[in-house]
Amino acid sequence: MGFSRVNNRKTGVFYFFKAVPKKNDLLCSKQGMANLYLTHKCNRGCPFCFARKVLKEGNRDEHEILTVSEIEMLLQHFQGQFSELGLLGGEPFLYPYLGEILELLWRHKIFPKFFTSATDLLPDSIKNLDIKRHPVGFVVNVGNRESYSDEKYKNLTGFFIKFYAVSSLSYTIFDLDADPTFLFDIIDRYGILTRSIRVGIALPIYKGGNRYIDKQDYGKAGKFFVEFAKKAYERNVTLNMDCGFTACMFTPTEVGILQRCGVRYSFVCGAAIDIGPKLEVWNCFPLFQLHRERVLDSENMKDLIHKFDTFMNEYFSNQVGIFEECTDCEYLKRHLCEGGCKSFKSI
Repeated sequence: MGFSRVNNRKTGVFYFFKAVPKKNDLLCSKQGMANLYLTHKCNRGCPFCFARKVLKEGNRDEHEILTVSEIEMLLQHFQGQFSELGLLGGEPFLYPYLGEILELLWRHKIFPKFFTSATDLLPDSIKNLDIKRHPVGFVVNVGNRESYSDEKYKNLTGFFIKFYAVSSLSYTIFDLDADPTFLFDIIDRYGILTRSIRVGIALPIYKGGNRYIDKQDYGKAGKFFVEFAKKAYERNVTLNMDCGFTACMFTPTEVGILQRCGVRYSFVCGAAIDIGPKLEVWNCFPLFQLHRERVLDSENMKDLIHKFDTFMNEYFSNQVGIFEECTDCEYLKRHLCEGGCKSFKSI
């Protein structure tokens, strides 16, 4: 991956951004990735969560699930097209047929990656899992100690003791006064082998309803992230950006700091591809209410991603970025930034 030299019009300073793939390259790179939204159930109640609004606004039954037979149909239809599948909820550990799903994915040589809070009692299929025989990964979204009951925190720490070798942490920025350095202590205390943290920024769901970082606070959020990255570097931990960040959150000096700290940063996004009950598929959680497809109506993953990209480009054709300045932004013109999450345009 190369770098692109861009002039910051406000300061006149030239600095470098990692060049991102062209749109078509992004489509190809995501062919082997998608997420299975298994269940609405969750006992955590995070204020920035997308899924709770999906359940409420979509008039969904809390007990509705993506069935084993639906997943079998999916894998047969897209035979050989998935190398990895994310397992989401709700809380995927509350899905009643988890063992069957894992066996099904392994049989198709698909790597299962859980996105979990790890605060519930482990189902037998996870508790008895032999990670030496069966490949699996866990991305654990962690909050500060005060956000857990004693029981849930005990479950979380017990999970890390057992699965430290195949786990990584994720963290969502939604309180700009918080101190995220406790995450480094967790990595060290439990010997978590993956010394990187996936960092997202709390985004609004379409038409609002959850807690998120207001776009007027993005400059402050950028400084929060930079300080987070500097402290992570001191503890031999790297940060990886999830979607939703914008290039203008950071000054040229701050971009240089992120590079020196080894941050994997990107200001573009594409279709995340979340597949849920009844084999409905949507672009991503923030835009769930905007448009959904039936996944089996597409011949392959590339075709499916193209459908969502085409719809989004047409729907938002007259809206460029979430800030007025996006209209004449060099970063956006050079495809170095996508102008923030499109869900902001609905609130």
